Amino acid sequence: MVRLLSLIALFSASPAFASGGIVNWYSELHHLLISGDHQSEERFVVISGGLFVLLVTSLLGLVYRSKVLSAGNDVAPEGRFGVRSLVDMAMDLCVGISKDNLGGDWKTYAPLLAGIFMYIVVSNLGGLIPGFVPATENLSNNLAIGGMVFLIYNFAGFREHGLHYMKQFTGPMLALAPLMLVIELVGHVFRPVSLSLRLMGNIFADHLLVGIFTSNAPYILVPSALMFFGLLVALIQGFVFTLLTSVYISLAVSHDH
Repeated sequence: MVRLLSLIALFSASPAFASGGIVNWYSELHHLLISGDHQSEERFVVISGGLFVLLVTSLLGLVYRSKVLSAGNDVAPEGRFGVRSLVDMAMDLCVGISKDNLGGDWKTYAPLLAGIFMYIVVSNLGGLIPGFVPATENLSNNLAIGGMVFLIYNFAGFREHGLHYMKQFTGPMLALAPLMLVIELVGHVFRPVSLSLRLMGNIFADHLLVGIFTSNAPYILVPSALMFFGLLVALIQGFVFTLLTSVYISLAVSHDH
């Protein structure tokens, strides 16, 4: 109770709160309850954001499962907008991406693409809550997702082609193999890095823009208008990350190279 009252007092006394600005609740919680260096604060933001996404996606999954079971054999869409229609649209998008880029193997990778899409979108949307910092605004979190994508698409390539998968790294001529190996390795390593930086940059810029307008606008109308663009950024970045993941897997399992 003492800590709760201290937290309320801290928020009330903060300049951002007093001026109607955006309050970094994760950061405030960290300083009040944990207190440590910048590195520990960064870990706190990532863990808190990850737990937030886990909680939201778990609740969505349970509600969706309940609605599907109650519908029985009725596969018709709901007559109103709700959790089932929302999840149906998200899954339809991910299945479409998987079918378009992965052909006959789409069922194998559709759950992966859906998981990545839901994690990124829910995390991004969490940033629209005033004061909350999405985990996708942190480079370490994004590199973890990008690194997972890197391992999965290379594993898929080796599973599909065996050791012949290494031929795409060495090129068509043995004499050029050392040079091609360096070029290809740099290109492949840059893929998860570019995915991570793109996601972090866009979410950070969106969150910073909302924060600036919230801190300087006396009314909530202007920041609220920017929330719509934040919603678009959240959805588009999830779509781009998922689409590029499917493209990388497609290139790895393709027999055209």
